[in-house]
Amino acid sequence: MPPSTQTAVDNFLNIRQESTERTVALQEKIKQLNDENARYVLHMKTAQEIDKDIPVSEIVRAFPANRLSLAGQFGVYMSRWGEFLMDDPREANSEGGVFPAIWGTVAMTMIMSVLVVPFGVLAALYLREFAKPGPIVSAIRISINNLAGVPSIVFGVFGFAFLIGNVGRYIDGGPRNADLPVMSSGRWYLLLGVLAVTACGAFMMSMYAVSNRRQMTGGRKMWLGKFALLLWIIATGAFVVALATTPEFNGFFTSHLPNPVFGKGCLAWASITLALLTLPVVIVATEEALAAVPNSLREGSYGCGASKWQTIWRIVLPHALPGIMTGMILAMARGAGEVAPLMLVGVLKLAPELPIDFTPPFLHFDRSFMHLGFHIYDLGFQSQNSEAAKPMVYTTTLLLIAVIGMLNLSAIWLRARLRRRFQPGQF
Repeated sequence: MPPSTQTAVDNFLNIRQESTERTVALQEKIKQLNDENARYVLHMKTAQEIDKDIPVSEIVRAFPANRLSLAGQFGVYMSRWGEFLMDDPREANSEGGVFPAIWGTVAMTMIMSVLVVPFGVLAALYLREFAKPGPIVSAIRISINNLAGVPSIVFGVFGFAFLIGNVGRYIDGGPRNADLPVMSSGRWYLLLGVLAVTACGAFMMSMYAVSNRRQMTGGRKMWLGKFALLLWIIATGAFVVALATTPEFNGFFTSHLPNPVFGKGCLAWASITLALLTLPVVIVATEEALAAVPNSLREGSYGCGASKWQTIWRIVLPHALPGIMTGMILAMARGAGEVAPLMLVGVLKLAPELPIDFTPPFLHFDRSFMHLGFHIYDLGFQSQNSEAAKPMVYTTTLLLIAVIGMLNLSAIWLRARLRRRFQPGQF
């Protein structure tokens, strides 16, 4: 057996032995705690003279139900809501609160929005304002529209296979940990040289085409642009290959292996997966908003001496801002309610730690999280007593609708505020 394989096997056996010892110790401690709890019992007798023993550990609250005034009943009702909103789940999620699920849903939705809106707006700006109509642009638009109809579970499989299986494992332990082929040092440095020459050639050719665009004929300009684009494509491919097969990188979290940090489902991969899922929504909504801006406004701006970028920034975007914010609202609403892809890329039945807390760096992208949508699925279909969990299912569903509504109202308020701030027609 090779030494590296023998080392890996020894590490696995040591970790398994340590895990077994810790499990036995925890089970013994749990047994002692249960035995201690069993000593304390509340003995009760019903009106029908029936004796009932209730362990104190199972009592959540006690109040004289038949003696409460209206204010007391309202106080108990509000305390139940406070427990539901602020406590952690218990009894296999069938009791307790949903505070971690609320935090996870809001954090994932906000990060998804921060990722998807800039890329969606930039893509729509390029397609509407810069790209020349042709078969390539038409194919891109058709692909975007078709991508909006792809089932969400397909994005979940992509996130699980590529983001977690390749990118996450690469970040943890380099290409070897991600089962990627590793080049020899000589071939890799040769590839770096090819990359440098190709990138420099593409950059110089692009700069030459831009600086001499008025002196060149149409045919020469077209061929020079196509050749520069080809060089950029080759340079990009060489960069990806060099990055994926480097022998000089062993990951950022080698000391944590074999326990993964980013090579598992977490907040980062869930947010990126849902950003890809909602990207077509933002692109289509933004492109329609840009198309609705009258051409007379653009022509008037050009007539006043404004450049193309000044026209886009000062005239086009302020007029299209309501439509852009509408796309963001639609993306947030869809992303917050998705469950199927999250089951593969980061959501858990019970997450011991919140993705956002007061521990630096405060926002932990490597942590798994709970989600209200998955919590509903878990209660309704995975609970040992689905009938008893029905009130929790309905209440959590109502809460999820309320959270999505609050996020949408916040976006609508921001849209109105930006509309007042960026008045159209001002340079």
